[in-house]
Amino acid sequence: MKATQLITDLRKLGVQEDDIIVVHSSYNALKGPDEIEGGPAAVIQALKDTVKNGTLLLPTLSYLNVNINHPYFDVLETESCIGVLPEFMRLSEDVVRSAHPTHSVTAWGKDAVAMTTGHEKDFTPVGVNSPFREVYRRGGKIIMLGAPLARNTSLHGVEEMILPDYLFENNYAYDITLANKEHIKMNVLRHKFRGVTQRYDRILNILDTDEYKCGKVLNGDCCVMNATAVWEKALEKYKDDRYYFVDFDD
Repeated sequence: MKATQLITDLRKLGVQEDDIIVVHSSYNALKGPDEIEGGPAAVIQALKDTVKNGTLLLPTLSYLNVNINHPYFDVLETESCIGVLPEFMRLSEDVVRSAHPTHSVTAWGKDAVAMTTGHEKDFTPVGVNSPFREVYRRGGKIIMLGAPLARNTSLHGVEEMILPDYLFENNYAYDITLANKEHIKMNVLRHKFRGVTQRYDRILNILDTDEYKCGKVLNGDCCVMNATAVWEKALEKYKDDRYYFVDFDD
């Protein structure tokens, strides 16, 4: 299976070459029972080619690697803990990464530097300076590329506007090494989510049919969503019911 098929498949779901896209991915779901020629590196290149005149972003979350027992984050060295494609993106050419101990994002393309600058100013995972919020502000798209809708980190940013009681635990101090080797300190809240199950799949219940499109990309299920609609409609739903996007565990 050729990775370039990914471009054709995403075009069918409305992704254009000048789009801003943030991609949540599962390589295993994309390949399914087959092999992808060139492996993860070829998939990353195909994603870049898909938005060759736009901007590609992949989260490189590191909340398992950077924690209260190991409070150190290096923009250039700290590995992501959320899969193989984020790691290949992190290590690929012409990619920049935002500075955040647990919720960094890598970016490539037209607005990559602008969209990753300033994340180190935040004291929450998906704060006002987060690239996730930049995707919303710039009218981009959220793509669940083989990944379940429950992994839509942008909805954490919407939750931070509402501050439901299940969201945060303590504020922790981290040592950060920036790309230029400068050292800074960050104090950041960590997500809690104890006693609840995230149900971000419910976002499709409140989006209009022209605000998302789902289908197959390679062998994986994919959903492309309008980021503006996701953020604004989720915010209105949270205001009405702050527990709409979670189930409470028994």
